[in-house]
Amino acid sequence: MDAKNAPAIDLDGNTLSAESVAILENVFDFFGVLDAEGRVVSLTGRIFRGMNTIPGLLKGQVFSETVFWQSSEMTSKLIAKAITAAAASETTKLILDFRIGADDKVPMEVSVQLLPSTTLVFISGQSVSDRRVQVGQNREAREQLLFAAENAAIGLWFWDFAEDRIYSTARCNELFGLPAYETFRYEDFRQAIHPEDREFVDLFLADSRDRGWKYDEEFRVVYSDGSMEWLSAEGRSFLDDNGRPQRMTGVVQKITEQKLAAEEITKIHEREKKAREEAVEANRAKDFFLAFVSHELRGQLNNILGWLNVARTKSLDKDKQENALERVDRSAQQQKKLIDDLVDSARVASGRLRLEYYPTNLYTIVRNSWQAHLPSAQERNIRLEFASDRESVPLFGDASRLLQVFGNLLSNALKYTPEGGRVSIDIETADESVRVQVTDTGNGIDPDELPNVFRQFSPVAAARSNPGLGLGLSIVKILVTKHGGLVKAESEGIGKGSKFTVTLPLTETPIAEDVEPTSRPVRGKPLAGRSILIVEDDPDSREVLEFFLTENGARVKSCDSVRSALASFGANGLPNIIISDLGMPDEDGYSFIQKVRGMPMESGGAVPAIALSAFTSEESRRKALELGFSRYCTKPFEHDQLIKDVLELLDRN
Repeated sequence: MDAKNAPAIDLDGNTLSAESVAILENVFDFFGVLDAEGRVVSLTGRIFRGMNTIPGLLKGQVFSETVFWQSSEMTSKLIAKAITAAAASETTKLILDFRIGADDKVPMEVSVQLLPSTTLVFISGQSVSDRRVQVGQNREAREQLLFAAENAAIGLWFWDFAEDRIYSTARCNELFGLPAYETFRYEDFRQAIHPEDREFVDLFLADSRDRGWKYDEEFRVVYSDGSMEWLSAEGRSFLDDNGRPQRMTGVVQKITEQKLAAEEITKIHEREKKAREEAVEANRAKDFFLAFVSHELRGQLNNILGWLNVARTKSLDKDKQENALERVDRSAQQQKKLIDDLVDSARVASGRLRLEYYPTNLYTIVRNSWQAHLPSAQERNIRLEFASDRESVPLFGDASRLLQVFGNLLSNALKYTPEGGRVSIDIETADESVRVQVTDTGNGIDPDELPNVFRQFSPVAAARSNPGLGLGLSIVKILVTKHGGLVKAESEGIGKGSKFTVTLPLTETPIAEDVEPTSRPVRGKPLAGRSILIVEDDPDSREVLEFFLTENGARVKSCDSVRSALASFGANGLPNIIISDLGMPDEDGYSFIQKVRGMPMESGGAVPAIALSAFTSEESRRKALELGFSRYCTKPFEHDQLIKDVLELLDRN
């Protein structure tokens, strides 16, 4: 390079002359200035022109982390260590591989030193000949190198292409299952390679041979006893001046343990990733669920409180007050359904959902569900139709749960069908099965969302479920499946309605009595002349129950604890029936009924008792009945059903 075209070099504010730069370029392959942290301040050299690299673009980069020192991890560490030492006024010289291409590097003598009176580091490199690198590597040194390789379980090989012979160390032969001290042709080594890997090995070795490329690959070998090992092979080929292949050298070592360990780590990472994804999905579902529970419960509570305030307005006439109370009742029923769905969902999650199977008539169940929904359909001017090809559809199942299935489906259909629309429920029987279809002319479902419509807490399930927790349809699928059936949702798209089809197996078992859709209202004062003892610690619950029973003609004695209830037996005579809460402080309802049943009959030991509790689990019900309660009812209680339970127990007693 002439002095005129030489680039300038900045030395802490001072610039070298072009002549000085040209002199340095004649001495060094590269040189430059780094700051105390090893970042490039300026860099140039003739070696970069052969690489088609513009060194000025490296300004500000950490020099030890550039691509030139990536021939090995240790090379980068060594150059970084030398730069740090130079910043502390320690001059360092070392020979390192300088990478000039993807597969090419040259040995470079690197000098690093602190520039006088500055905090800058001057670095230079000069390529060295093979002769200089190999100075002192005499025969004894080579023998020591081979000994070290053997002790490190590394095999070495040299392939002479002209003779087509491979010269290798004993360890290399052993890794390929060959005699230790013989020379072989490539085909002899090839036979040990796993059949599935031979083509791969042929390809990378052929590329290396024809192009002089370096290779670093992994493959399997199979020994005569059938055992298999993983090997790692690294090496390169050398070409003559005319580009013809001359020789290949390489190293090989067994890596089976490392490979298996890496695979196991990969599996662990995959399991951890899956666990994290499941945790994220669980949190997402939980957040979605809590948001919907809060929304729906608060929504119904808002309706109840709002209409109660309206009903208290003195200026309202009787009809408007009646309308307000009906809306309160409707919202309370919807809130009760929400809670029932939550309880059923919890039972499903814990595996405690129990069904009681008896021979029953599916026709009656579906008809009763249709009749129960007629008033709400008529109120919204929706045509609700029912049809069946038979009036005797024998089925072995839980009638109340099947009523829940078709009640949920009809509720959904009515909820998403506009006024003036049509909803139909049709029964079609075959030889061994029955199909019940609920069809509506409502909002419809996006076909892409149909696979998720029965998934618990999914947004599409929430959009279709009534009142909206995404539980109703999932419970439908669970109950149908437990009856040995299938449920399917169909829709042509948004605005085109939907169809839900339930298919259930038939039975030849005689049909049981019909299932009533709802409790028939009790008229008059059916409990007139009856004495009832209430045991309830919550004053509001106690007051409303006392008022309800009194309005139906009963003489009521209320107690707020087990102690006061037991004391009332002797003071006021025996009641005809007991209605007791279970969850009470100090002493609960279970303890109370045990003490009552422990009394002589003349002292009240045989008085029938109803457990009225907010606990809805099967365990609570079973425990209450085993300890002596005659019936188990849950809160909020159904007024007419509670009166029927009382009358039945009194008649039986």
